[in-house]
Amino acid sequence: MAEFFFYAGAVWWSVSTALFCVSLACGLAQPFVQRRRATRKDRPPVSAIIPVKLLDPGFERAQASIFMQDYPAYEVLISAAEDTSPALDAARAIAAAHKDVECRFLRSPGIAAVSPKLNNLSGPLEAANHDLVFTKDTNITLDPGTMAAFVQNLTPDTGLVCAVPVAVRAQNFAGRIEAILINGHARLLLTASTLGFGFGVGKTTLFRRSDLARAGGIAALSNTLAEDTALSLELARQGLKTVFCHRTVAQETGARSFAEIYERQLRWSVIRRKNERFKFPLEPLASPLPAALAGALAAPLLSYPPSLGFLTTLFLWFCAETLFALLKGWEVSVWSPLAFLGREVLALAAWMRAFTTYDVVWAKTRFDARKGALDETQS
Repeated sequence: MAEFFFYAGAVWWSVSTALFCVSLACGLAQPFVQRRRATRKDRPPVSAIIPVKLLDPGFERAQASIFMQDYPAYEVLISAAEDTSPALDAARAIAAAHKDVECRFLRSPGIAAVSPKLNNLSGPLEAANHDLVFTKDTNITLDPGTMAAFVQNLTPDTGLVCAVPVAVRAQNFAGRIEAILINGHARLLLTASTLGFGFGVGKTTLFRRSDLARAGGIAALSNTLAEDTALSLELARQGLKTVFCHRTVAQETGARSFAEIYERQLRWSVIRRKNERFKFPLEPLASPLPAALAGALAAPLLSYPPSLGFLTTLFLWFCAETLFALLKGWEVSVWSPLAFLGREVLALAAWMRAFTTYDVVWAKTRFDARKGALDETQS
């Protein structure tokens, strides 16, 4: 029986380590591979829609970036469910400072969809002047060439272009844990992109309104919190693929609390379990902590103590991730070793909890991932 566990640990460690090495290579190659696939040359006008809810970290920087795009013709539509809020006041001030870009503010109080973000998008989608629609969350900062790069990727066989978000400017330890969580996921998304796969990641998207209409419109996406995944799947049914742009986007991290990052990771885990039922149970294969435990189990096969297998695996994995981040130009700090360990504990806790609940928090509101917002009696 002991030998069975030794060999099971060796198999897990070997598969997990091999997948990790592949992800490092593919993550580095993605910008070069995807840029060769991005063959569109024209630059049609674009309607950029920015749903606004909370005054997120880096809000001013992120909002200003949409008005600084090096693109020949685009409009900006800023939407919110409320008539007024601190976030809307800040957005109006930023728009007033960039009068060279056409900008409209719209109230979008829809309640038909489970996703509050989708409700916020429904009004401006109808009011947009152009077929190409670019969306961006309020904590995403764009380089001036991002919109053009997205359009370059929207080839005739593509229905949805997304970007891989990379965390920037964490301001406390919990924020650094979230940053290393986001960037670890970014490496996996870049790997999928290099291998020719795309997934709906809604932080920044580009699609055609006409394609969405053929896919059933907002109604086809209304029964899930994961409207980005639903959009990708509906467009796939139209024969259109989803791709990741060859440019990443910066996700402002700022200061976070441990409760915030746990709730966010739990929400994403619950959504992935709901939408990716076969892949979700395999997620620990991409995690260094289970790999280190497997290394401890397998260590006696090489006459090493289990502690050496465990610590060596964690140390080498962290060093490789750190080198990868440095090569990509991502942020690394003296707190990274502790944030790396914190990430593993928090991510695995959220993964395990996701098997037992559909109750999640989004923008300070509780939701059932299957139904929508919960009132006080439901929660």
